Amino acid sequence: MVVRQKVGRKRYIAFEIVGCGEPLTRSKLTRTIGKKSNELGASFPFEVMFVTKERGIVRTDQKHPASLSAILNSFSIEVDGFKLKTISVSGTIRTLKEKYFRQGAP
Repeated sequence: MVVRQKVGRKRYIAFEIVGCGEPLTRSKLTRTIGKKSNELGASFPFEVMFVTKERGIVRTDQKHPASLSAILNSFSIEVDGFKLKTISVSGTIRTLKEKYFRQGAP
């Protein structure tokens, strides 16, 4: 058995910050995602890799990228203080960084 089969594969979700009243930090986003997933009764591993002024990346396992994307898209400015829009899901963080986080990216 290959180690990847025991450990599992990771999925990275790039998101865009559409609206935000105050600067969004990594710890605030982590707390808010955890709180929202507990409210919905969905428990899965995730980690906020980093957040810039306009975009960020969140990591989860291969079984839950759709659930995490749904949670990211469900934030609203009125309730949570910010709104996010998922851009893409990838198996490697390098691909997302090259596409969306280099200088002059769309």
